[in-house]
Amino acid sequence: MTKLPLQVATAVLLGLFLARYGFHWTLRLIAVVLGLACVHWLWQRFAFRPYDDLGAMPIEPDDPIMKQAVRRAKETFDEFRKLYPAHHDRSMVKFSFQTDQGVIENLWGDLVELGVAYANVYARTLPAEHHGVFDRQREIPVQTIVDWMIELPDGTLRGGFTNQALFKIFERQEGCMHPKFENHMRRFRDGLASSDADNSKPANA
Repeated sequence: MTKLPLQVATAVLLGLFLARYGFHWTLRLIAVVLGLACVHWLWQRFAFRPYDDLGAMPIEPDDPIMKQAVRRAKETFDEFRKLYPAHHDRSMVKFSFQTDQGVIENLWGDLVELGVAYANVYARTLPAEHHGVFDRQREIPVQTIVDWMIELPDGTLRGGFTNQALFKIFERQEGCMHPKFENHMRRFRDGLASSDADNSKPANA
């Protein structure tokens, strides 16, 4: 069950219960508002799994925030090449993969070796629309890499622009940033620059 049906059920039950015992309509209204607020707080605190919602959130291919993130990742890829040798065991890349269903999906993988034209990766995320055997150990063209990320020993992150974009898109759609996302966003050293794209909508949205 999602939050909205719970809120509707809470409002109806509170309204009927208080009406039955003759409470004034203003008290019933206040009680309903407080009940909705309590349901919202409990849902956010115990039931809501923002990372699950984030993974299932559809993103338009021309979303300006995501386009900005991919552009930023490509612009800083040479910087990543310089950082990688010192952090090879903490480096990941996101790469485009065409499934056997003809769908292009972006997957995160541990970067095992980075060459000039090709890279060896161990895929961490699996394609959703792929029916055949999927080998996690893969050699990929460097040109298919759309993002990079390094986790530093102090827990902070370099890169990860598309992940930051997902948080910003979630904030745009929901009207607020979830506290769990705010905590995670503080880990990024390379912030996704604010721009007019942050508050804009995709052209076909």
